[in-house]
Amino acid sequence: MAIGAAFVLVVNTGMTGIQLAGMKLGSVIGASSDPNFVPAGAPLGQIGSDPDDPSDPWSAAAPPGGVIVQTPGPSAGPNATGTLRIPVPKNIPTGPRRVAIQAGHWKSDEAPDELRRLIPQTGAEWEGVTEVEINLDIAQRVGVILNSKGIAVDILPTTIPVGYIADAFVALHADSDGAGSNSGFKMAHGARRGPYEDALLNDIKNAFGTATGLDYDATHISNGMRGYYPFSWSRFQHAVAAHTPAVILEMGYVSNDDDRALMLDKPDLLAAAIASGVMKFLDETPRSKIFGQDLVVPAFPSRPSRPTASP
Repeated sequence: MAIGAAFVLVVNTGMTGIQLAGMKLGSVIGASSDPNFVPAGAPLGQIGSDPDDPSDPWSAAAPPGGVIVQTPGPSAGPNATGTLRIPVPKNIPTGPRRVAIQAGHWKSDEAPDELRRLIPQTGAEWEGVTEVEINLDIAQRVGVILNSKGIAVDILPTTIPVGYIADAFVALHADSDGAGSNSGFKMAHGARRGPYEDALLNDIKNAFGTATGLDYDATHISNGMRGYYPFSWSRFQHAVAAHTPAVILEMGYVSNDDDRALMLDKPDLLAAAIASGVMKFLDETPRSKIFGQDLVVPAFPSRPSRPTASP
């Protein structure tokens, strides 16, 4: 698809964002001196599971900036797991509001080792149309619109900068049911994150649904969407910081003739709707709220002890 000067503008902005330009070094008073502080990348001694395969456990690790593990008190029940306190990020954005638009599957061949299972995915494909070309085209258009409104925009590929911090993060994807019968758009966000993700989701959902006329396909929201890797700060270092409001938008079904035509023929309509939802969120959610305090989220269940050879 034609890219033009608009692409150059967005990519230039995106590259500075990947280098985390415009950030300032702050301080987290007392966090690292807490005896329960776990530094970045260190194991939390707790487990989670792959949303696509709950039988596949993995060891949780502290995100950039570390966490404070708060264990249950003596009066807690036997199944209590405690909480994780995530300090306010040290590198809070300054200056213009900053937004990341991720083009799903873009540059998946460059993914780091911890995301090696994503290599080399290009997403859904139908009648010669690939999801990644739709995602990238619309992401660039959203970026141009937001740039014009004074927003600093990072167009991100598959690889997320370690502990990425912004005022909002929106991942763009398109789906396929392999048959062409499903239609509509769907959205999700992760768990154990900040309190503003419902607002970001709803603002984009309302704007996108009104503009496109597509139905909201809540029936097919998957665990894979809820557990999308940029949301999983406890599993991947290349993930969005827990404080950053982050959502995934499946814009339609590439496998559906009408959905596909809408995404290919009216990308500006879709981009304007996404940008409108993002702007509404930013207007109503100041940076001081997003990064105003530490997050306290439920801990993962403790890792069960390994069975021994003898009773």
